[in-house]
Formats: sequence, C-alpha cells, structure tokens
Amino acid sequence: MSSSTNDQNRPRAARLPSYRAAIAMNLVAVVCWAATPTFVKAISRSFPVNFQNFWRYLVSLAVLWPAYLVTADRSHIRADLAEIRRLAWKIVVIALVQYAFQFTYTYSLTLIYPGLMTLVGQTTAIFGVLLAVAFFPDERLVVRDRMFLTGAVFALSGALLVVLGGGSWGGAAFNVGVLSAFASALAWALLGTLIRRWVPHVPPLASISSVFTILVPLFLASYVVTHRGFPIPPAPPIDWVLMVVSGLIGVGIGQSLFYRAVPVIGVATSTSIGLLIPLLATVISWLAFGERLSAIQIVGGFLLIAGSWFVIRLRLSLKS
Repeated sequence: MSSSTNDQNRPRAARLPSYRAAIAMNLVAVVCWAATPTFVKAISRSFPVNFQNFWRYLVSLAVLWPAYLVTADRSHIRADLAEIRRLAWKIVVIALVQYAFQFTYTYSLTLIYPGLMTLVGQTTAIFGVLLAVAFFPDERLVVRDRMFLTGAVFALSGALLVVLGGGSWGGAAFNVGVLSAFASALAWALLGTLIRRWVPHVPPLASISSVFTILVPLFLASYVVTHRGFPIPPAPPIDWVLMVVSGLIGVGIGQSLFYRAVPVIGVATSTSIGLLIPLLATVISWLAFGERLSAIQIVGGFLLIAGSWFVIRLRLSLKS
C-alpha cells in the first residue's frame, strides 16, 4: 500500500487557525469575558447565584463538548476520555475548586460592579505565583527575581488603591463583595495550578468539559438543597435571555475560542491580550450601569495591571 494511501487513512489532527485568525479568536474571547460580568450583574436581581450558575454551565456544555469533538485529533479521543476516567478523583477535586471560583465570582457581582470586580481579579497573577512556588520547585526562581518583587509591589499597591480609593470601603456589602472577588481570584489561580499539576497531558477542552459536566448537577443540587426544591424565579424574559447568552459567550464560546488560539499565538501573547479585560469590563459596565471609578482607583488599576504584566512576563521568560 502506498504512503499516500496510508496518509489518507490516517486520522487527521484538527487544523490550527492562522496566526491572524488566532489573534482574532483571542480578542473575541476577551470581549466575551469582559462582557460576561455585566450580564451576571444585570441578572443578579432576578436569579439566585447557583440557579444562574446551573443554567449558564448547562448551556456552555452545548458548546464545549462539540468544540472538543470537532477540534480534537480523532485518533486520540478515546485515549483522552480513558485518561479522564483514570483521573476521576482529581477531576472531582478540580470541579470543587471551580465551584468555589464560580460561586464567589458570581456572588461578588451581586454586591459590587464589574469594573471593580475584574480589577480585583487581576490579583490572580500574584496568587498564581505563590501557589506555583508551593507546587512546582522550578517556579521558586520567580520569587527571587527583582522583577517579581517590583510587580508584586505594583499589584498590591494598585489593589489597595482600587479597593480603598472609591470611598465605599467600610460598607458591609462592599467589603463582602471585594473579599468574594479576592476569593474568586485565589480559586482561579488554584484551579490553574491543579490543572497544570494533575492533567497537563489532557487537552484543555476535554478536561474543562469533564469538569463542567460534574459542576452542572453540583450547582443544581446546591440550589435544590438551599431552596428546598427547584422554584423557578419570576424573572422577566430579558433576564432569561441574558442568562443563556452569558453562558454561551462567557463560558462556552469564550473558553473554546481561547483554547483554539493559544497553541498558535502562544501563552505570552494570549496573556497580554487578556490584560484588556478590566478596561473593557469597566467601559461596558459604565455603559450599562453608569459605573465610574475615581481617579485614585484608575491609577490603582493601572498599577495593578502593570504589576500583573511584570509577573506574567517574568514567569514566561523563565520557562522559555
């Protein structure tokens, strides 16, 4: 049999997008993630936290599993799923951390506005380094570098200015909202650390789809237990539409586009583009809710993003 025939019979790997297309995909993912907090904030008046989490993740699975099946190398799908079954208990632990992230993320948006929340969320870069140092010995070089110390000082100073500079610090709702945003940033950093340590060889879309498959019944069970049944909130139709759209774009489309783009443009470029999220989220929140940051908070936001950029670039440069 000729080599050309063998090539025809061999399962083909998914085609990667061009560099320009991958940049566009990453930008669309960033816009999706920047818009999602505004959707979540808007529907928080109508839906309890875990009710909307349940529906948003259920809707997202309609995108994520098909995206994995379409983009995966067909010859590897069975092996990927077998590996996920073998790592079942680790997948469950990752799902619990994702639950903590999503609950605190959504809950924070019931109390504070999206611009502030996404700025506080940038502290995940610092949390990520601290967790990586604990889990990966090779990461300990990062904390000894002057650039990390500079970035950490910038980020922490910026976070303080963002939190304290708006005049709302001291109010119970504001304080709890900010603490929830910090908790979601920590949970997100822990999530990335566990995925890197436990399932680095499983395609991201496969592992994320598996985690979300566990989360859907978990969110449902939490809502049922908390509310002693499954009451349907009397929300207006527009809020139902926003909830479905937030699940599609924020969790489903955003995740699938991001993981298609990263193999082409690289982590460094993708992460740098991701730093646009707080800026876009603040603009969208201003248009939707009239959210305004004080001059002190804006300065703090720039310091926080700059510090995060220093830390991210340092980690990537030491790995290259």
